[in-house]
Amino acid sequence: MNILIIHPLIQLTAIVVICITAYFGFQRVRSLHFGAKVKFKRNLHAALGATGLITILMGLAGGLIMVARVLDKQPLSSLHGKGGMVLLPFILAGIFSGFYLYVYPPRTKALSVIHGLNNLIILVLILFQIITGIPLALTVLAG
Repeated sequence: MNILIIHPLIQLTAIVVICITAYFGFQRVRSLHFGAKVKFKRNLHAALGATGLITILMGLAGGLIMVARVLDKQPLSSLHGKGGMVLLPFILAGIFSGFYLYVYPPRTKALSVIHGLNNLIILVLILFQIITGIPLALTVLAG
């Protein structure tokens, strides 16, 4: 198996986990802001969120390393690589704000809203990464 397939597989796994986590987050938004009678699965949301964001962070690092070492190219020379760097601070903010919200449940909604908006931006940026990554993956796999 080509070692370069590892990055897309890790990222795909992380994206699936992040989408499931986002579903639980949207349930929280429905309950807090729209009055829907929905139970928020806080522990599951936190565990999946941490797993997804840390995995995508590891995949980002792995992608940078593999492009530099295996392909012997500048990792930030493509839109995909630059998109990963734009994504990085949002991933870190999602991890740290989520951890803080888990350890210190909020008394106000402000940090929860910031955390949710940050992670919504992550979902949009992930879509950009998918769009720019598929052609790169096809080119590399084609030879």
